Amino acid sequence: MPYSKQLIKASDIFSDSQKATLSAVTDVFVPHLEGEDAARVIASLPTTASDRQRELVAAFAKDGFIDHPYLVDAWAHQARASLSITTLNQISLLLTVLSTRAGTFALTGRLTAFPNLPRKDREAIMYGWLSSPITLIQKAAAGFKGLSLITYYRFHQPAWEATGYADSQADDWQPHSEQSKDLDRPRYEYEFENDKVVTQPAGTDVVIDTDVLIIGSGSGGGVAAQYLAQRGLRVLVVDKGGYLRQKDVLGREDQGYGEMYEGEGLLPTEDGSLNVLAGSTFGGGTTVNWSASLKPRHYARELWAKKHGVPYYRTPYFGEDLNAVCKRMGCSTHAIKHNLANSLLALGAQRSGQPVEAVPQNSGGHVHYCGKCQLGCVSGHKQGGVVTWLRDAAETGNAAFMINTEVERILFDPKDKRTAIGALATCEGRKVTIKANKHVIVSGGSISTPAVLLRSPELKYNKQIGRNLHLHPTTVVTGWYDFPIKPWEGSLLTMVSNAAELVDAEGWGCKIEVIASSPSIQAAFSTFQSPEAHKTAMLNYAHSFNLIIITRDRDPGNVFVDSEGKARMNYTISKHDQASMIQGILRACDIHMMAGAKSIATVQHGVPIFEPGVYQHGKPAVESILPETTTIPSTATPTSALPRNLSDEHYVAWRQKVEKAGARPHWTTIGSAHQMGSCAMGGTPATSACDPEGRVWGTKNLSVADSAALPSATGVNPMISTMATARYVARNVAKDLGVERPLGTVGPALKESRL
Repeated sequence: MPYSKQLIKASDIFSDSQKATLSAVTDVFVPHLEGEDAARVIASLPTTASDRQRELVAAFAKDGFIDHPYLVDAWAHQARASLSITTLNQISLLLTVLSTRAGTFALTGRLTAFPNLPRKDREAIMYGWLSSPITLIQKAAAGFKGLSLITYYRFHQPAWEATGYADSQADDWQPHSEQSKDLDRPRYEYEFENDKVVTQPAGTDVVIDTDVLIIGSGSGGGVAAQYLAQRGLRVLVVDKGGYLRQKDVLGREDQGYGEMYEGEGLLPTEDGSLNVLAGSTFGGGTTVNWSASLKPRHYARELWAKKHGVPYYRTPYFGEDLNAVCKRMGCSTHAIKHNLANSLLALGAQRSGQPVEAVPQNSGGHVHYCGKCQLGCVSGHKQGGVVTWLRDAAETGNAAFMINTEVERILFDPKDKRTAIGALATCEGRKVTIKANKHVIVSGGSISTPAVLLRSPELKYNKQIGRNLHLHPTTVVTGWYDFPIKPWEGSLLTMVSNAAELVDAEGWGCKIEVIASSPSIQAAFSTFQSPEAHKTAMLNYAHSFNLIIITRDRDPGNVFVDSEGKARMNYTISKHDQASMIQGILRACDIHMMAGAKSIATVQHGVPIFEPGVYQHGKPAVESILPETTTIPSTATPTSALPRNLSDEHYVAWRQKVEKAGARPHWTTIGSAHQMGSCAMGGTPATSACDPEGRVWGTKNLSVADSAALPSATGVNPMISTMATARYVARNVAKDLGVERPLGTVGPALKESRL
């Protein structure tokens, strides 16, 4: 299915000599292979491969980055979309140095300029840099590797099709669905105020008036919009992302990540040790969420109330808000059909004695068996904001919407400089002044919300804005199996092991789940021992799946704005949180062992792949399985998924290597799909950006209602916690404005309290 987008050219940001050096670097990680090297890759194609894979495998084995010049442009485009200007300048400087003999000698001890070195020499340099004790050198090599692999498998269609990934919309949900009954209401056709901006005469000021301005349309903004619009307030929801309609979703990474995510699907922290996935589209994270709908544990709620000074989190009203948002989206475990990856997680966890349970899905009671939903939901089953909260707001007639609109800063009353009166934004190339007569709610998420506030000079006194950023640092353990799994098919994340959530006495532990799988993410999160081995692993992608270890991080980072005014993150996983993560990694390895994996890999540099079958001589630990002892409702248990022996001396020795290697930044590939806490609510302005009711300290008519307001890491997907918090903040705003009850409500006041 064709998809095209105008890419930045490498020549727009790099000189010819820098481009030549960049090509030489990418050739290290995705080289052109010939002869025996290519033959071994071809021979690794599984017997279960599709006809399309068989058609492409010979070219895939040989193809390298340098065989397709447009890939260097794609690399440069992704770098410009994802990286700060500071990091880009560092890359440019390094490429310049390596393009010369003197520079190459200074950095590598070799007398030939890097582009002119034989590939084996270039490989030796880059592999050496990956384990360098010099952080900047290690960061550079890890960045070159990750961006090269992501670019190749995201933008080069023959490569990702060769892995078995289909070039089509997700259709795996259709056999489990009766389309005529699946949608409770016809799909809503949104209208946007952007058209009105475009029609304004050139040279005139564009001014838009509303009661309440909500900046952001995600988990927080959508809920707040619905709540306030239903109480008769005119609401304007503004989002910097675009709107990809269901009918336009292709199910491709280049489109999905390119149009619906911050940094086009890759947003690294400034030290390069962690890469963030964050939604940036109409509906925000709810549009690309993996459907997991978990409530926070008791220890998180107690911490927020007692230590952080937000008593709301220990009241029945928080529980009421959690239940209200879950009810609206139909969150439950009743209609789940677990795909094979989630079934194997459950199987391995159960066999090893780990507590495992189904994850509630916000699918409105539908069997949401949709394997590409992180790239846009074509079934309409997922009850994200576009289907629920924003539509509810629109149907009141009180809500208006703007997309592709970047808010520069908050506007304040010039008399007191503390009362928010609107915002200054850019839409369709025009400066737009948005006047909010009653309130401004910032709901841009934990990356963009602090950026908007930090760009507002009147708020410089609030030193907590941007601090306290929690990211749930995440890594993976991959298992390969003797049978096809096709991890990109079926429900994304439906099972969780809680075996590592209390490895720390205060609950700073880990969840073990299944990743939403796609080729470039698989490539970046695959162990890299050699180009040939990596290509072999990618050809066997369909026989594998990744367990993700999601760490509830105790120690935060911060958000700041760079010289271009863009949001950037300082964050490095702490030693405390590394200790929690490694315990999750070890338990994930056990799950793969007990689920019957034939090989297991972490993404710790220098840790080899473990192959249980090599040491057990192919003999299973048990000869047969009693189905009644392993069957979990709605899971699939392959008869060949025989458990391995956790006491095997070779596995025990390898597991010790994994534990010793730890989860050090740059040595371990780490990502994040959850961002929280960067404008936290709290009991004092010395430790929080917002008061216990969500108002920015020291201001009037300005609140935060999104994941940024959460006092610390939730330990679970933050969507439900964010929605409940946004409902609470919106309720406080409604009470301040004297509109506590929805329009048409009669009788006694609603039993809701701001506390």
